[in-house]
Parts: sequence; C-alpha cells; structure tokens
Amino acid sequence: MKKLMRAVSLVGIFGLLVVGLVACGNKKTTSSDSSSGYRNSISKGLDAVAENKMDKALTYFDNALTQKPKDTKAKAYRDQTQSYVDTNSQLKAGEVQKAVTTITDGVKIKNGAKSLDTKLAKLKTSAKADLAEYRQLDKDVTAQLKVTDGNYSSDVLNQCKNIDWNKKPYLSKLKSKVNKLLKQSNQESSSSSSNSSESSSVNSSSDTKTVSTADKKEAEEMRQTIVQSEPGKWDSAALAQVPDSVIVAATKKSNDAGGDPGTTANMIAEQYPNIKKNSSSSDLNADKATSIASKYQSNIEGEVGGSVTIQGAPLRGSDGSYSIKFVKDDDDTQGETLILYPDGTAITHFNTSSVAKDVDNWK
Repeated sequence: MKKLMRAVSLVGIFGLLVVGLVACGNKKTTSSDSSSGYRNSISKGLDAVAENKMDKALTYFDNALTQKPKDTKAKAYRDQTQSYVDTNSQLKAGEVQKAVTTITDGVKIKNGAKSLDTKLAKLKTSAKADLAEYRQLDKDVTAQLKVTDGNYSSDVLNQCKNIDWNKKPYLSKLKSKVNKLLKQSNQESSSSSSNSSESSSVNSSSDTKTVSTADKKEAEEMRQTIVQSEPGKWDSAALAQVPDSVIVAATKKSNDAGGDPGTTANMIAEQYPNIKKNSSSSDLNADKATSIASKYQSNIEGEVGGSVTIQGAPLRGSDGSYSIKFVKDDDDTQGETLILYPDGTAITHFNTSSVAKDVDNWK
C-alpha cells in the first residue's frame, strides 16, 4: 500500500514539472512573437516612409508601440511621422503659421530616423517659404486695396490672376481678398477706359503745344526726377525725346491726383512705352526675386559655413530692388543679405556687416 502511494506521488510531481515546463515554453514563444512583431512594424514603417506613404507609416509605428509601449525609438519615429502628416494637413487648410510651428518642433525630435530627419528638414524649408509668400501676398494685396487713383501695381495684379489655388492651398485664406482686388481693379479699369479717347486727344494736342521757358525747365527737372526715383527702370535717352508739353501735362495730371514721379512716368509710358527699360524681362516682383535668390543659396552657404534659410518675405526698395535675408539654421544672428536690382545687378553683404560685395549679374 505504501509503495502504491509513493508511486502516485511521484506521478503527480512529474506531471506538475511537465506542466511548468510547457508553461515556460509558451511564455518564451509569446515574448519572441512580440519582439518579432515589433521589428516587423518598425521595418515596414520605414519602408512606407521611403515610399512617402506617411499615413501608412504612422499605423506601423503605432503597432510597434503597441508591442513595446515604452520604446523610445518607436515613439520618436511615430512623433516624427505625426509631425510630417500634421504639417501637410495644416498647409492644405491654409494654416501656414501653425504649420511652420509644427514642423519646427518636429525637426527637434531626438533619436529619430535619418530618413525622417531629412524629410522634416525639407518640409520645414518649403513651409517657411510658403509662409513668406503668404505674408508678402497679404501685404501687397492689402496695400493695393487702398488704391483710389487706379494706379495699381501690374506685378501684384498679374500675380493674383495667375495663382493656381489647387497647387497653392496654403494661400487659400487670402482668396477672398485677392478676388476683391481683381474685381475692384477691373471696375476702375472699365470706368477709366471710357475716358481714354478724350485723354488721347488731349495728349495728341499737347505734343505740338508750344511751352514756355518755365515749362521747359519743369519738364527737364521731371525727367531727371523720374530717372533718379527708380534707377534702372526708366530710360533717360528715351525720356529726352518726349515733348516737353507731354511731360508737363502728365505732371499736372499726376499732381492733381496726388501721384508721385512714378505715377507721372507711367502716364507718359502709356503714350511712349519705350521710356521703360526692358519692361518685358527686367521687372522684378517678390516671386521672381525669391526664385532668383534660391540660385545663390549654395554660394551663400559656402560663405557663412553652414546651411541657410530665407527669413521672411523679400523687401522691396523704392528703387525697385528686392532684399532677401538668409540666416544660418543653427544661428539666426549669422547670414547674408542678397540685394537684386531691376538692371540685373546683384550684391551680398553679411548681416553683421555693411560691407557689400558684387556678385554675378542675375540676368
């Protein structure tokens, strides 16, 4: 009887050992499966990033975090991807400033994937350029809406007419202002055209009108003022061929309307378009200046010793020039300013120095 009891006990103990070993084996298998699932999710997430399928990548990195909730690498990858997705969504919604803030925080994420570091850096550069374009357009359109004499900027109007809202959704919040400006300028243009025949007859008669010595002096002074007001834009030789009577008549009409030498020159150019230098190719606007500036970026980076980004929108000078400020990405107190002139002249100077240096003609 005792032998039988001892046999039963041994069988029981042996059974418990077998169950324990099986349980341990199952536990190891589960842990291994978890690790494998994590690595698979990370790998597929990075593949999706390479294919620019960011929403898909976000799902994979979320799965990796489900496998290892405290894993710093998976969290960094996931946060980087989320920043990229959010920034693009904000740009499409016209939330440009918010997008720049989001991407700026995104590029600061530590321990992230190199592929995502690169994508975030490029997106930051483009988002900042979008913001600069948005601010400049907003400023230009706001100023043009205040025009009361019909002397609208052809550059601004052409830019507004040529905006492709599908390709530039980040400008969408300005659409109502742009449409208002175009409608306003069209209405005034239609109104002024009804008086064009009368104006033409006045100009024709003024061509042959005899002028006094005082008028001759006034005409010559206005020619000089026009050329000096916007160097590189007006041709002094062509202006010299314009009759004094036309200069005097345009000056009076401009003064009565509260205009300036630029307004006077534009009035004269309606009858004598050759006074405007290379009007078809040399006129600068903010968009063109930004495009030209991008060609000088690599040279400027070599001179300042690091990557640079355009800060803000190009600033227009009274002479028709545009100043574009570049700052170092890791030190915004350092950088260079590029100045482009309508005649093709381009100069640069360090932001911490007033010493300028000529560079090649941008034309």
